[in-house]
Formats: sequence, structure tokens, C-alpha cells
Amino acid sequence: MPDNDEFKIQLRVADKVLPTFCKRSEEGIFRKAATALNDKMLQYSSQFAGTEFGASDLLALAAVHISAQNLLLKQKEDKSPILERIKILDKELEEYLQKVQTN
Repeated sequence: MPDNDEFKIQLRVADKVLPTFCKRSEEGIFRKAATALNDKMLQYSSQFAGTEFGASDLLALAAVHISAQNLLLKQKEDKSPILERIKILDKELEEYLQKVQTN
């Protein structure tokens, strides 16, 4: 059940019209996502022309590709290892400065 800010849109994916709900502010993103999925499926259909790959196979391949891209972007955005290393270096620097000051 959608909340007050959501509304129903129709997306065309793999020659099917699919209804979904999204926030009005995110409608463009949903439409671009459907376009990206269709584009990737078209790319795979050319790549695997003449094989037994059906629409569901192409859709699965496209979904895996786009999901992998999403995970790679999230991994690049993850600053926690860097922040953790900064905290360690900051602590080591504080300890060193305290030693220097007491000597």
C-alpha cells in the first residue's frame, strides 16, 4: 500500500507493462532504471543472438549486471575503512605527542 507521497506508474520492461509505486520525486529515477534495464537486455540479445537465451535469461543477465554496478558504486562510496584508519592514526599521533611532551 503506497503512502501519501507515492503514486502508481507504468514501466515497460522486456516488452511488458509493469505497474509499480514510487515517490513523485523518484519517478524519473524509476523510468531511467527501466530504460537502463531494457538497454542492457538489448545489448545481451545482440551478444547472445542465435542461442537459446530467452527474454527471462536476458533479463536475469541484465539484472545481475546492473546490481553488480550498484554494489561497486556502494563499495567505492564506503568510507568506513578510511575513517577507521584515520582514527587509528589519530590515536597513535596523540600517544606520540604525549610521550614527546612528557620527555
